[in-house]
Amino acid sequence: MSHPPSKRGFTLIEVLVALVLVSVLVAGAMGLLAKAAAVIGLARVSTTAALLAMQKVEQLRAAPAVMASGTQQDYFAADSSVSPAASAFFVRRWTVTPGWAATGASSVVVEVLAVGSGRVAEVQAVVGGLP
Repeated sequence: MSHPPSKRGFTLIEVLVALVLVSVLVAGAMGLLAKAAAVIGLARVSTTAALLAMQKVEQLRAAPAVMASGTQQDYFAADSSVSPAASAFFVRRWTVTPGWAATGASSVVVEVLAVGSGRVAEVQAVVGGLP
């Protein structure tokens, strides 16, 4: 007389196969999460740089009479607070080029550079001019 095999649990092979499948899925998810974190970091830097550039254009539009021709720059930390040059994460550089004297307008180019990454944002605008 033979007895039917008992079905009390999983075999060692089944458990090992399941562990391998779960490990592959977890490793794939970790790689995806790491890539997502890197992309989010780049997006944060790009957004902050664009906001710094637009802020400078708006500052120059608010007081076009005090604009000096030439290139100037200032420095910011990663959280966009003003920072000394030695510890800056962003460098904001703007160039003002006088336009036609009859219009009183000036061309402004603002670029924001992330230290170690190069130019992140650039905004070009015309400031001043006839009402």
